[in-house]
Amino acid sequence: MKYPFATLALLGAGLAHAQSNGTSNVTLYGTFDGGLRHLSNTDSNGNSKLTVGSNGVYLANRLGFSGTEDLGGGASARFVLESGFNTGTGALDNAAGTLFNRSAWVGIGGKWGNLAVGRQYTVGFAIAKDYEPFTYRYISLIPVGGGAGTTLPAAATAAGLGASATSGTRFNNDIQYSGTFGPITAMAEYAAGEQAGNSRNGAAQAVGLKYNSGRFNLGAAYTQKKTAAGFDNQSTTIGGGYQFGDIKLKLGYAQERQDSALAGTYRNTVSWGGVTWTPAPLVEIIGAWYHTQYRASTSGKRDFYIVSATYALSKRTRLYTDIDQNRYTGALLPATRQSGQTGISAGINHAF
Repeated sequence: MKYPFATLALLGAGLAHAQSNGTSNVTLYGTFDGGLRHLSNTDSNGNSKLTVGSNGVYLANRLGFSGTEDLGGGASARFVLESGFNTGTGALDNAAGTLFNRSAWVGIGGKWGNLAVGRQYTVGFAIAKDYEPFTYRYISLIPVGGGAGTTLPAAATAAGLGASATSGTRFNNDIQYSGTFGPITAMAEYAAGEQAGNSRNGAAQAVGLKYNSGRFNLGAAYTQKKTAAGFDNQSTTIGGGYQFGDIKLKLGYAQERQDSALAGTYRNTVSWGGVTWTPAPLVEIIGAWYHTQYRASTSGKRDFYIVSATYALSKRTRLYTDIDQNRYTGALLPATRQSGQTGISAGINHAF
């Protein structure tokens, strides 16, 4: 799309008109993240790099529109359109140029739950968020959800294995249900493969369940899908957290298995643990460790350590800084063949 943000502006004008007529309640929202990041060993010579442009270090950049319409009887119609962008250039955050790459769904909700259709976060991704130490902050760095930073062997990627072990962050063509009943939330989805003559290839199904009592939370999800060529992929994730005073502990585990035609089965697992400390109302300090283990004809490991501190200037704006380190071995060594990287980030994030 040649002029994606001009299209967004026109869409915003149309949505504002809809709101003025009283047909829907429409919200324009987003997050904007800007700062500096220094990363060592970015090439085979061991050179470091300082960057400004990013898709959001602390929190992914986004510009979105959401809306609801009261249908009566406790029911409502809902939609979300959400686009990601790069801080340094203003460009879309994906090489394909997809405008609403983050979310594009419409649905209906009521006391019975919510049913949505379109491009949306997977059940596995949504469930794991509750026991991921950063709740998907620093998503471009941590190997949960987006799977950033873990370079799988090319053959495993081509076969369909995901670096995050959660079998995908989002599904296209997805029909998803979620319902919360007291402390329990149940989720299920079906993403159509849309292949002529074969409804199974390229399709995915998932179920998830989570429990949240305030101080204690627990969740688990299972995803099953087939690649476009018809090979099986299964993913499981489980984890939980507990809060006492100003300390919160979180533990999690995810495993993905991908069958292939010639190389047998690929497996990728990620286990993690983290501690959040809130020493003052405006200050939050989080430390976490993520261990990735890849197995196939070759094997490899990755350990990622990160400590972050944030200070809230207001409800919408906060300063952040982190220091993180990667350690790679075996098949998970990146293309640079460097066994370690150290990163330092500092910046400001604003939500509107």
